Amino acid sequence: MAEFKLKKKVTLRKKQEQVNFTFDDMLKIKLFWKTIDMFDLALFFKKKDGSVGGVFSFDYRNKKSDLGSLDTFPYILHLGDDAEEPVDYSEDTEQINVASLEEIDEAYVCFVNYGAAINEQDATYSEGNAHIEIQSDSGDYFEILAESPESGPVYYVCSIKNSGGIYTLKNASQVMNLERAFEDIPGFALICN
Repeated sequence: MAEFKLKKKVTLRKKQEQVNFTFDDMLKIKLFWKTIDMFDLALFFKKKDGSVGGVFSFDYRNKKSDLGSLDTFPYILHLGDDAEEPVDYSEDTEQINVASLEEIDEAYVCFVNYGAAINEQDATYSEGNAHIEIQSDSGDYFEILAESPESGPVYYVCSIKNSGGIYTLKNASQVMNLERAFEDIPGFALICN
């Protein structure tokens, strides 16, 4: 496994703020939060050929293949609800590892408040201390705070655009209802009925 030597953490605070990065063998995307709510980290994508897909908890469709694979396409793996143990045990975490985005045009990182989604309720995120950390094996280390005052069960955190091996991370920080996420996030329909 690739060794990570982190540069100074860069926090993207404003919507549409963006930064370029690269990675060779591994990109780690981690969601951290401190509430009683159950959050599910997901990475949806649009391939260069226009088709869509996603990697997310197998609890949505009871398909283990929804967790993805690092050895075959999509070269993305959701570690499930048992991700690496956080240093602070009062904080929950989920993680997705990415080995390659070569075939992917754009990826969309989001998380779903599972209880709010299945009960068709709105959720707020301003008090959950939720944040996403993205670490590349080339040393890049980014954080996006999920602190929007808007309400809805889906938090669209950021996108990652592939421009020939240079990746642009763009802060989206947008809370959505299920209908809007279904329409606006390519691949999100995979977890909807």
